[in-house]
Amino acid sequence: MIKLFFLFLLKDFKNYLLDSNKSWFAISFFLLCLLIFPLTYGSSVDLLKKTAIASIWICALFSNLISLESLFKEDYQNGVLLQYRINNIPFFIIVMTKCISHWVFTSLPIIFFSPIFLIFLSGSSNDAMGLFFSLLFGTPLFSLVGMPIAALTLGASARGPLLIFLSIPFFLPIIIFGVLGVNSFNNGSYSEYYLLCAILSISIVILPYITIKILWESLK
Repeated sequence: MIKLFFLFLLKDFKNYLLDSNKSWFAISFFLLCLLIFPLTYGSSVDLLKKTAIASIWICALFSNLISLESLFKEDYQNGVLLQYRINNIPFFIIVMTKCISHWVFTSLPIIFFSPIFLIFLSGSSNDAMGLFFSLLFGTPLFSLVGMPIAALTLGASARGPLLIFLSIPFFLPIIIFGVLGVNSFNNGSYSEYYLLCAILSISIVILPYITIKILWESLK
């Protein structure tokens, strides 16, 4: 089982690395989205500093949203998921490896470079550690929450807009807790981080099984 897990994980990593659209499109979109905020605010430097953390979170949200559509799309259209089911491949392995791969290639680079993005927008690194940890605990939820929604919209005609419409209400609380957590980090208050960790722990247990059930129903 463990060997099979790492085989599927390696397969997904290769797909992301070999497919330039998958590996770089989300990050490129994040950077372009991030550049819009300084251009929008113009000479309002103080306003840009106040909204720097929220801007990074919003850009991370949209870069995740545009990459969610391709999470199960190719395997579903090519009949690969159906072959997995026929050959009794555990869907838990498929779902978890796709979730991990999605997070590694869309969110992990953003987390590591978040202090640089913060300095770029606000000119200060005071909240860099708080932003790093809030993204570390919050961005996995984007992938986990997005999985069942991506599975639910498989085969839909207007899948992209529908996926965004269904995902945003679930993503907004994550952004709110993430931004509030950064603001209170320097004051020694970590309640938002504990809450994100609690939600993450519950999501890891429940959401993969919900995704599996949806995928099985879509393949009937």
